[in-house]
Amino acid sequence: MNKKQFIAILESRLSVLPLEEGREFIEEVETHFDIGIQNGRTEQEIARELGDPFEMAKEALGDRYVDMETPSQSAMKKTSTFSKYAIGTGLFFCALVAIPFLAALWSGGVAIALGSLVTILSPVFVLLDYMVNGTFYPAKLFLSISLIGIGIFLGYATRSVLVGLISLTSKYSKWNSRMVKGREV
Repeated sequence: MNKKQFIAILESRLSVLPLEEGREFIEEVETHFDIGIQNGRTEQEIARELGDPFEMAKEALGDRYVDMETPSQSAMKKTSTFSKYAIGTGLFFCALVAIPFLAALWSGGVAIALGSLVTILSPVFVLLDYMVNGTFYPAKLFLSISLIGIGIFLGYATRSVLVGLISLTSKYSKWNSRMVKGREV
């Protein structure tokens, strides 16, 4: 661990101290690093000598220490029944807007996919036109060949759009689930 990492851990853990008191403690540690470097030691050696920065912060905080790994009682508190009904009602009205919006986005994505498929298959439609009507127009063939390029471009766009839509729909679904369960997941 180098000096920057060591100091960053101390700063994050000592943030509950008054600003001046925390800054004083950090300056003492920085001074220890500076003196050690002047004496030819590496930052890693100095950090090992100082010990675990988490333990150092715990000792500096004394009775003000709060274990950051265990959630506080208020964070562990269950959601009340009324809150669940209120959240459910809010999600219902949110869904009245969000679900039609997602459906519109999905229909746009499907339209792009169908447009890509039709433009890629345009030479087949020119061939069918020739077989049914018996007339051949070179302009139609050249147009259908150029539409293949547009279809390929739309195919790449379709992939990006559908991946984005799947991600958006999944995130919306997970968000709804978290809200209903009261963030207990």
